[in-house]
Order: sequence, then structure tokens, then C-alpha cells
Amino acid sequence: MANIDSAKPVHLILNPHSGYGGSKRLAGDLRALLRSAGWRVREHRTRWPGDATDYAASAAADAAAIIVWGGDGTINEVTNALVGTGVPMLPCPAGTENLLCKELRIPLHTGRLADALRTGNVIDCDVGKINGRNFLLIIGVGFDGEVVRRLTATRTGHTSHLSYFWPIWRTFWEHDFPKMRVVADGQEIFDDFGLAFIGNISRYAVGLRICHHASLDDGKLDLVIFRCREQTGLLLHAAWTLLRRHPLKGDVLYRQVRSIRIETDPPVACQVDGDLGPKTPIEVSVVPRGIKLLIPQQPRRAGFWPWRGELPL
Repeated sequence: MANIDSAKPVHLILNPHSGYGGSKRLAGDLRALLRSAGWRVREHRTRWPGDATDYAASAAADAAAIIVWGGDGTINEVTNALVGTGVPMLPCPAGTENLLCKELRIPLHTGRLADALRTGNVIDCDVGKINGRNFLLIIGVGFDGEVVRRLTATRTGHTSHLSYFWPIWRTFWEHDFPKMRVVADGQEIFDDFGLAFIGNISRYAVGLRICHHASLDDGKLDLVIFRCREQTGLLLHAAWTLLRRHPLKGDVLYRQVRSIRIETDPPVACQVDGDLGPKTPIEVSVVPRGIKLLIPQQPRRAGFWPWRGELPL
């Protein structure tokens, strides 16, 4: 059961570019429910990239909890401010993909979101680090990063699933798969052409479970490397991933590790929690139980751990 200090204010961070009109109206409903329940609510609307991090860092000293109304990118920004503070974060599914909220089974239901402050559960979750910056969800190196790079170059306002069509299409035909050297926990495990994913959660876009053994609280990151040199190979990997059989194939490596270094020739882009990240080389590590997440109360059932993705939505 959540033990949130009601003497402190609740900070509500909203990304005005996340979601459509319906979810924006629901944000007002959530605010009203919180205030009617006696919570002091301080609201902040983000204005530019990084603003959520700056605001959350300044708010952490007197916050009972921080509620994030936005997508995975906004959640990533707030994560970077809250690691190690002990202030719980309640993510709300108000963005395009909402991978974290799907993993935690957090609904877009204002009543349950408001009730989470009194009846929800606070869980200690691992956090990843890439080149010194925190992430909470998943990293894609190579093809995935190039798609996000192309999207970012033309992005204006809200991003929908349709926004990814042309970046994916162009990247599929134009991408040259880099030669990739991967060192995991101090041991070289791969030196070939391919693409890679590093996950703290099992879910990826459109319901794929690329890192399907990943858990937010096991103190490890799941590393998946697809050996791939041309587009036909990518199609085969995609098919096996859809069938959830990719770790069984000989040209796929799946490891659970604590530290990773990836170098590529030439350097390639990475996506981090759905946004554009650094180019390779990258150093990735895990901070066990580095952040507290607040989730609405879940139905009691034996062996049910919502963030492990055992019951897909």
C-alpha cells in the first residue's frame, strides 16, 4: 500500500504535445479528482526538451509524489531527475506508445490514477544508464536508432503511429547494417554485422516483446543482438520476433547482463526510451532499484507481477 505524505504537495507534470484532445481533457479531470480528495496539486506544463527534468529536480525536495502526464519520452526526462531521491513517480498513459504504462498495466482511468496515491503500490525499479544518462525502458542500436533519427529530423508537434511509416520505409531500403562489437560484463560476445536492443522492460513498440525475459526489478538488463547484414535478414528477424521465437534462433544472441559496451563501424544512432539518443560507442549499465514507481492497485492473483508482462493487454 502506498505511503504518500499528504502534508506535501503532489506535482503534476504535463506534456502538452502528448496525446490527443480526449486525453488532455482527462488530465483536467485527474487534477480535479486529486484536489477534491484533499491533495495540494502543483501543475507544470513542459515547454521544451529537458524542461521536465529541470522541473522535477527542483520539485523533488518537497514532493509527496510526481505524476507524469505524457509519453515515454517525458517519463524518461522525469526519471533522470528522480533517480536516488526516493520520490515516487506515477506515470500516466497519455502518449503515443506508453510502453511503461502497458508493462505496469496502468490504465487511462482518472479515478484509479487518483486513488493510487492512497491505495496503490510503490515498487523499487531498476534504472539503466547510457553514457551517463538514465533510461527506464529500452535502447535500440542501429536500424531502430536510424528510424528515430529520421523521425526527429521532421517531427513537429504530436507524434502518432502513422508518423513512423515513412521513416521506417526509407530506413528499411536505405539502411546499411554496421559492423558491431559488443562487450557484455567484460567479455566480448559479438563482432559481426547487426543491430541490438537493450531492455529494462519486456515490451517494445506495437506489442513486440523483444526483451521478453526483462524485469524491472532483477538488477539486470536484457541484451538482444540480431545478426543481420541485409534487408531480407531483417524481415526474417521481424517474423520470428512476432512469433516470440527469436531467442531460439542461432543468429540471435540473448543475454541478461549488468554492463555493456557497443562499438560500431561506422558510428550509428541509438534510440533511448523512444527518443533520439547518442551515437555509438555507448557504455550501458544498470542501477538496481534506482527509482520508485507508483502504480494503481492491481487484482490479487498468484504469481502476478504486472511489470513483467505476464498478462499482455
